[in-house]
Formats: sequence, structure tokens, C-alpha cells
Amino acid sequence: MTKEERALRARDNRDLTQGSITKKIILFALPIMLGNLFQQFYNVVDSWVVGNYAANGTACLAAVNASFPIMMFFNSIYIGISMGATIILSQYKGAKDYKQLEKAMTTTFMLSVWCGVIITVVGLLTSRLILEALGTPEAVLDDATLYLRIIFIGTCGNVIYNGMNGMCRGVGDAKFPMYALIISALLNIALDLLFVKRFHWDVAGVAWATIIAHFVSGILMVWKQNTGVYGAKVDFHNLRMDKVMLKLILKLGLPAAVQNAMFSVGNMITQSFSNRFGVNYLAAHAIIMKADGFAVLPMIGLQMAATSYVGQNIGAGDIKRTNKGIGISCIIGCVIAVIVGALLLLFGKDLMTIFNVHDEALQMGITGLSFIAWFYVFMALQNVIGGALRGAGASIPSAIASIAATLLRIPLGYFLAIRPLNAACRAAVEAGLFATPKLAEAAGVGMEHYFGLIQTWGFGMAIGLIVLLPYYFFGNWRSKGITDKARQMQPEA
Repeated sequence: MTKEERALRARDNRDLTQGSITKKIILFALPIMLGNLFQQFYNVVDSWVVGNYAANGTACLAAVNASFPIMMFFNSIYIGISMGATIILSQYKGAKDYKQLEKAMTTTFMLSVWCGVIITVVGLLTSRLILEALGTPEAVLDDATLYLRIIFIGTCGNVIYNGMNGMCRGVGDAKFPMYALIISALLNIALDLLFVKRFHWDVAGVAWATIIAHFVSGILMVWKQNTGVYGAKVDFHNLRMDKVMLKLILKLGLPAAVQNAMFSVGNMITQSFSNRFGVNYLAAHAIIMKADGFAVLPMIGLQMAATSYVGQNIGAGDIKRTNKGIGISCIIGCVIAVIVGALLLLFGKDLMTIFNVHDEALQMGITGLSFIAWFYVFMALQNVIGGALRGAGASIPSAIASIAATLLRIPLGYFLAIRPLNAACRAAVEAGLFATPKLAEAAGVGMEHYFGLIQTWGFGMAIGLIVLLPYYFFGNWRSKGITDKARQMQPEA
């Protein structure tokens, strides 16, 4: 170890195993929340720009929204795997094992590169096929395909950013990822306006703006870790994946990856349900998703903070501090959830009008926001407890809870929305008003049953917490630390 490295480690202020618990959690979570806020701007700004400046705003907005669940399915797989890296890095950080920390960082980087390449190839080949399988309306199919294919071209930049982001969180740095996201989000806004308002590229313009911004954020993150400020860095002179580290990352990250993938599959299926309710509901659904995305940002920030906090304290062997930190995080999460719900109830209409949504689409959006606003306390608690369990190395129970909530949304959506819609269309045919159920549906028969899809959104938040709580109270997650297991697998370390 060089003199410079020893000095950096000596003045390291990213240690979550000491000091005021409340202060550490809040100061660690705040940059994540702000960073997530700017990350959310990517898709929101895309929607706002095409909604206001594209030639056919409503159709373009629907096209971007139809593409989003598919894009998130592919990206969420690697985001889940990167959580495995966060767990390992945080526990090695807590144990002060910098040699293993460097191996884990190098392996995480190479895994990011390979995943980015694979996702790009698969995404380009399957974009239109998946959109067609989900029943994307013909009016927006071409634009949705174009948007999605351009986004996949830039997957590597996004995946590398997320890999490096997980790395930084694991070693206790939540600030620089926030700075990188702010820079890239501002760049995305500027390019969106340039490409759409000035060059009139419509959905292609917002897609190119997004991938350029993704590459910038990825490059910034690679540069930061390469400065060595974390006491360890990616070994660019020996770029290879350590087999033991890769196995641990996949073991801890794959449950989260499966969870994210199932969540995305669930979203794609519910998106296919949404497609049945026409362009107006698709536009309203797009804005509800944006609002929900912002609403859960602080809860996701707390989740990530809980993962890193618990990881470091489990790595240091301090169970008492671990338990206290989880309790404090839950209280903070509930307070935030109440505030978020109240804001949606008070300002839901104002939010919808920002996106130039009117008439039937506006009313659908207001109704949806007013319903899901009451369920965010469940979401906050599930996120905090799930993040804490992951930090301890117990990824599977958290994944099971989320998958259960996602899978149960599908039959709920069918029975609360699709089945009544089908019945209304059949009744219209029997009454002699239309020749076929499809013609009745195209004419808007049964559209009022869209609210069933909104109900499944809220119910899913509660289901996840109910499934997760028994393991949290009675499971053996406090003994799931991975640093000792790694040493057994790799004695020479």
C-alpha cells in the first residue's frame, strides 16, 4: 500500500459503523434521493418534451410510455445484480478488508461491461416483437419501436453508471453519484429541447438525448472511482473477473435481479392490460407512473441507505447498532410516505396539467393519483426492511416478497379490470350495438373499468410488506454476513 493510499484510508469519512445513527442515515440517504430525483427526470422530461413539442404530442407520449416497461425489464436485471456488489462492497468496507474490496470493484466493473453488451444486442433484436406481443396500439407501434431501439444502443452507458453507482454506495459514497446524475440530467433536458423543439426529431430526439446523457454519467463514475479516493479502485491493469467475487455477487444479486425482472414482467403484463383501455388511459397512466416514480424516490433512497448501513454494520459485527438503524429508518420512511401521499392528494390535478393532459385523460389521472396516495406507508416500510435484509446478505426473502406482490397484481388486474371490460363488450354485442367485442372495445365500451388497474397498484404495495414481515421478525438474517464465507472460499485472500 502506498503512503497516499494509507492517508486516504485514514481520513475516510464514509464509515457508517460509527457516529450518530440518525445523522448517518439521513446524510447518506439524501444524496441518493436527490440523485434518484434527477434520474427520474430522464423519462419524465422525455414525456414532457414530446407531450408539448412533438407533432402529435398525445400519441408520442403514449409511445414513450409503452416502451418504458420493456426498457426497465432489461436494465432492472443488471440493477438487481449490482445490488449484490453493493452488499459485498459494504461488508468488506465495514470489515476494512481493502484487498478484497479492490477485487470486488474490478469484478463489478467488468460484469457491468459484459451485461451492457448483452442487453444491447438482445434488446435491439427483440424490441418490436415484444411491443407487438404486449398489444401496443398500432398508432404508436412504430414510434415506440424507434424509441426503444435507440435507447438500447446506449445501454452500456446506463449499465456502467448503475454498476459504479452500486460500487460507490457500497463504500459509503452517495454524493458523487448524485453529482453525476445532476450533470447528465441537465444535459438530457438541454438535448431533449434541442432535438425535439429545434430539430423536430420527436421520439427519436428524446431517445438520442437520453443515451448521450447516460454515457456521460457512466464516464464520470468510472473517472471518480479511478482517483482512488475510496482506498481501493478498479484495477485497470488486470481487468478480469475474480471467480470467487463473481460467484458472491451473483449469489447475492441474482435474487434482486429476478425480483426486478419479475416486477418488469408484471409491469409489461399490466401494460398490456392498459393497452386495452385506449390512448387516453395510456397517456394518463404515463403521468401516474411519473408521479409514482417521484413519490417512491425518497423511499428508494432509504432502501439503499439501509442496505449500505446494515451491510457495513453486519460486516463490523455490530448487531445492536444494526437493529437500531433499521428502526430509525422505518420511522423516517413512514413520515415521508405520509407527506408524499398528502402532496399527491392536494396537487394531483396540477401535476397532470403540466404534461398537457386534458379531458378524459386528465380525469383518469386524477382518480388514479387520489387512490394510490393512501398506500405509500406500506411501500416505505417494505423498501426499508427489504433493503436492510439485502444489506445483511438475506436477498432471497426480500425478493420473494416483491415477486409475490408483483405476481398477485396480475390476477387482480384481470379480475378487477379486464374481465369487466370483456363482459361489457360482450353485452354490447348481445344487445346488437356492435358486430364483435373488438369493435365494441374500440368504440370505448367498458372504459370505466380502468380503475381496476389503479386498485391493483395500491394493493400490491400492501401485499409486499405483509409477505416480508414474518421473516424480518423471526428469520435468521442477522447471521447472513458474507465476508467470512468469502475468506473460506478464497483462503489466500
